[in-house]
Amino acid sequence: MSTQAMERKEGRSPDVERAAQRLARPATRAALALKRLVDVVLALAMLIALLPVLVLVVGLMAFAGDGRWIEKRQRLGRNGRTVSLARFRELPGGSVGRALEHVGARELPLLFAVLRGKLSFVGPRALPPGTGAGYTGPRRLMAPGLTGPAQRGFSSAQEADRLDDAYVERWSLWVDVRLLAGGRPQLAHHRVSKSSS
Repeated sequence: MSTQAMERKEGRSPDVERAAQRLARPATRAALALKRLVDVVLALAMLIALLPVLVLVVGLMAFAGDGRWIEKRQRLGRNGRTVSLARFRELPGGSVGRALEHVGARELPLLFAVLRGKLSFVGPRALPPGTGAGYTGPRRLMAPGLTGPAQRGFSSAQEADRLDDAYVERWSLWVDVRLLAGGRPQLAHHRVSKSSS
């Protein structure tokens, strides 16, 4: 059942309604527009700066010659819509390929998803379809992020869901800045740890 159909059948939950109203305020909408602008500028700047790495990765893939460069994963985006996110397949080239994978070169195509608005640099987790938490709760009101409070570490799936929802309910540009800088903002009485998931 689609998210829209679920809403028509059951209506929005109070927490989703509160978060939606908060995100619809003029000041918050202006801040969200600035967030989107920052996403686009950062993604473009990173693609330009990392162009030599991108060319090297494409060269390695072309040299391997199997023609399969990209793998796609389905994830839940804003409003519970399914989005396709691409990344490079396992990189060939022995130690060079492994070194490039170690620095995250396989994930470079995700910057194009940021440019298209499918992802943000900061946001809730990008969950696979069929994951109930991705269809409900405030988290679905915003695009998923490359990083976010739940990606900084959590002890259970329920805690990660609470962190994602709390992020959206209390979203501000300052929270995004702190998360991008590696900080640990206080969200819904959860102190986000620096440990990775």
